[in-house]
Amino acid sequence: MAARSHRQLFGGPLRRRARAGLAWHGILSEMGMVVVSSSLAVGGIGHALSADAEPAGEGGAALAKAFPRFADDLAWWTEAARTQRARRAPPY
Repeated sequence: MAARSHRQLFGGPLRRRARAGLAWHGILSEMGMVVVSSSLAVGGIGHALSADAEPAGEGGAALAKAFPRFADDLAWWTEAARTQRARRAPPY
C-alpha cells in the first residue's frame, strides 16, 4: 500500500477539522470532562516546532500567539474545578 499524505489520512483543510472538534464538546461534557472554550489548531506540528520544541516558521508563530489564551483558559477551569471539588464532590 502506498504511503498516504497527512491530508489524505485526515481529510480536508485544517479549519474544517478544527471546527469539527467543536462537535465533541457536548459529548465530552456529558462524560464529565471539562471542555475549554479555546482551542489550538496547528497544521503540520512537525514544522511548527523545532527539534528543541521552540516555535518555528509561520505555524510556530500562530501557535505562540494562540497558546497563552489556551493555557489561561485551561488554568482557569483547573482552578474552578479544584475549588468546587473542595466544596462538594462531583455528582458522578
